[in-house]
Amino acid sequence: MRSLFYSPVAWVVSVAFFIVSSIRLLLSLELFADIQDYNKDTMKGWSDWGNDLSAGRFGDIFEQVVKLLYIFIPLLTMGIINKEVNSGTIKLLYSSPVRSREIVAGKFLGLMTFITAFAIPLTLSSAAVCFSIKDADYSIYFSGMFGFYLLAGAYVSIGLFISSLTNYQIVAGVLTFVAFFVLHVIGGLWQQYDLVRDLTWFLSISGRANKIMSGLLTTRDVSYFLLIIVLFLSFSIIKLRGIKEAGGWRVTFTRYLAVSIVVLSLGYFSSRPGYIGYADITRGQRNTIHPVTRGVIAGMGNEPLKVTLYTNLLGLSTGAGLPQNRNSYIWDFWDRYIRFHPNIQFEYVYYYDLLDSDTAIFRLRYPNKSTDEIAKEAIIAGGLSTSLFKTPAEIRSMIDLEGEGKRLVMQLEYKGKKTFLRTYPSGFPWPEEIHVSGSITRLLKDTSPLVLFTSGHYERSPYRGGEREYTAGTLFKLSQEALINLGVDVDTLNLAEKDIPANTSILVVADPRSALSPLESGKIRNYLDRGGNAIFYGEPGKQALLNPILGSIGVNLDKGTIVYPNDQEMPHILISPVTSAGTHMAGEPFLYYNQLYPKKTVALKLVGSAAITAQEIDGFKIEPIFSIPGNDAYWIENGVLVVDSAKPYFSQAEGDVRKDKYVTGIKMSRVINGKEQRIVVTGDADFMSDSRDNGQAFRNAAYSWGLYNEYPKYTNKPMPTDNLLTIDGNTANLLFKLFIYVLPAIIAILGTIILIRRSRK
Repeated sequence: MRSLFYSPVAWVVSVAFFIVSSIRLLLSLELFADIQDYNKDTMKGWSDWGNDLSAGRFGDIFEQVVKLLYIFIPLLTMGIINKEVNSGTIKLLYSSPVRSREIVAGKFLGLMTFITAFAIPLTLSSAAVCFSIKDADYSIYFSGMFGFYLLAGAYVSIGLFISSLTNYQIVAGVLTFVAFFVLHVIGGLWQQYDLVRDLTWFLSISGRANKIMSGLLTTRDVSYFLLIIVLFLSFSIIKLRGIKEAGGWRVTFTRYLAVSIVVLSLGYFSSRPGYIGYADITRGQRNTIHPVTRGVIAGMGNEPLKVTLYTNLLGLSTGAGLPQNRNSYIWDFWDRYIRFHPNIQFEYVYYYDLLDSDTAIFRLRYPNKSTDEIAKEAIIAGGLSTSLFKTPAEIRSMIDLEGEGKRLVMQLEYKGKKTFLRTYPSGFPWPEEIHVSGSITRLLKDTSPLVLFTSGHYERSPYRGGEREYTAGTLFKLSQEALINLGVDVDTLNLAEKDIPANTSILVVADPRSALSPLESGKIRNYLDRGGNAIFYGEPGKQALLNPILGSIGVNLDKGTIVYPNDQEMPHILISPVTSAGTHMAGEPFLYYNQLYPKKTVALKLVGSAAITAQEIDGFKIEPIFSIPGNDAYWIENGVLVVDSAKPYFSQAEGDVRKDKYVTGIKMSRVINGKEQRIVVTGDADFMSDSRDNGQAFRNAAYSWGLYNEYPKYTNKPMPTDNLLTIDGNTANLLFKLFIYVLPAIIAILGTIILIRRSRK
C-alpha cells in the first residue's frame, strides 16, 4: 500500500480518475441546474422534474462512472507481483515465514486500501451531487459505493493474478485489459448453445453491478463478485505455490480445475430461483414490484406457473426471444416476479410462419421465394440451427397464433388454464406489471369481467380502428392500454338480435348514429332498472338518440354544441378540466398524481361536446367529472355551426344559451338489489377515440370505476420527493470548477511533494 503512494503511476491514475468521474457527474449537475433555472423563469407553474433525481438521473450517471474502473485498475495491478520477481525481492518473500496465501492477501488488501483513497474523489463528487438534490435518496449512493468496491475487488483480483503470469508489466497491463474486455463481452457469446449459455452468463461481468448500484442487493450478484475474487485470488496462490513446489504442471492444473469447479458450482446454485435473497434498500422500494402485483402473485400459492415463449423468426420483436437472449429474458424481465414466486417453469418454442393475410411485404422483399426459403436465409444470417425452428405446419398443429399476429408472445398456464401475455413492438418489448397482473388474474378467476359495446346503429366500435373508433383502448392487442391486455374481455352486442347477458359487467352505448328501436331501448332501460353498470358516450347533434334512454335516469343531453371561439383552435374544440370527483374515479397515472397533488389540474381535449343536465331521481347520486367554468367566451350554439369557417357569434335569437357552468361528463351511483350501480355519461365521444389517444389522461378510468376498481391492476407509486435541485446554475458551475480544476490540482501537488521527498530519501 505504501509503495503505491510512492508510485507516480498511481498518482496519475488517481488524478485522472478524479477528473473523469467528476466531469461526468458535475457536468450533468450543471446542465440540469441550468435547465431548472430556465424552466422556472419561462414555464409558468413549473415546480419540479416530476421524477426522482437520485436514481433516475444521477444514479444512471454514477453507474457509467464506475464502469471506467476497467480502464484505470490495470495500471495499478500490472506490476503488483512481477515487480517482486524483477527486483529479486520475491526470493526474500519465499524465504521468510510468510505463506503464499498471506502474500496474495497482503497484496490484495494493500490494493483495496489504495482503492479506498482512490474512491475518495468519487465520494466527494457524489456527495456534492447528493447534497444538491432536495430530499435525496442516500441509499442509492451507499449501494453505489458498495457496488463500486465489489467491482473494484473483482478487477483487482483478476489483475493480481495476471500480474503473476508474466514478468513484464506492460504485458500484464495489456492482458488485464483483454481479460476485462472478455469478461464484459462473454455474456453475449455462444448464447444460442444451451451447453454454454449459463456458464458464459455467469462469467460475464457486464452489468453485474448495476442492480447493486441501483439499490437492489441480491445474494446472486454479491456472491458473484465474492466468488470471482476468491477464484482469482486462489489462482494467484496456486501460481505462487507452483513456483516453489516441485509437483509439476499436473498438480498445478488439478488445483486450478478443483477451484474452478467449486467456484462455478457455488455460483450456479447461488443463482437458482428460490435460493436468492433480495434486499431493496431504496426509498419506496423502487426495484420491487408493486404490492398489488405481489398480491396477485400470492394468489397462486406454491403451484407452478408454466410460461411458454413463442418466438416467430419472421415476426415482430424476434430478437428478444431468440436463444442468445434467453438469460436476459429471465433475469431482466422475469426475475422480479420469480423473487415472489420461484416456481415458474420456462419453455421455449421457436418457429417461422407468416400471417395468412399479410404475406405481401415478404413477397416484395424476397420475390419468388417460399416461406421456407425466406426462413432459411434468416436462420443462416442469425447463425442459428434449422432444427431449432418448427415449420408452419408443425406450429399450426400445436397452437393457433393467427389471432396473436404470429409475433413474440408468452402463454401462461396455471392448473390447466391458459392465457396469453403479450409483448409490444416499441422499445423494450416485455409487458409491464399491470399486464402481468391482468393475465395472471385471468388464470386465478373463473371468469373475467365483460364489457359489451352495443352495435347495429353505427356506434363507435372496439373492433375497428380509425379516427372515430375505439379499438386502441379495447381490443387492439398491440396497445398497452387496451382492456384486453389488462384482464378485461370486450365484445359487441346487437340488441335487435340478442338480450343483454347476465354476466355483463359494463354496457357501453357509444354514439349511435341512428335511432334505437323501442325493443332495443327497452332492453337497455330494463338493464338499468336491474342495477346494471353502463357508460353512455354522447355527441352534439345526436342528443335525441340517447335522451329517451337517459331521461329514465334523470339525465338530458342539452341541445346544441358548446363553443369557445378563439384564434388557436376550431370553436368546438374545448379544454375541459377533470373535477375532483373525476380524478378519484380510478388509478390512471395522471389522475393518481392529481390525487396526490390537487393543485395540478388534469384536463381533456373534447372535440365537440353537448352539455349535460341531470337531476337526482330514484336514489341516484350524481357528480360532475368533466366541467368547464362559464364565462362570456363560452356558450351553447344552437344555430348553424360551421367549425372550419368564420367564427360563430352568440345569438340569443337563434337559441344560443350561456351557463354558469358546462358539465360535459357525470358519474351516477345508487344502491340497488344489494349492490352499487355505477353509470357514466359524457357529452363527447371523440375524446375516447383512437385519434385522441383513447381517453387521454382519463383513459380507462370510466371502465375501472364501472368494474369497482378491480381492473386494471394499477401499480402507481407515490411521486418521488427528490425531484428538485437545491442549487442554481451559478453554484453548479462553481462546484464544477472546484472538482475539475482546484481539487485535482491539490492532489497533483500533494503527490508531487510526496514523490520528491521519497526521491530525496
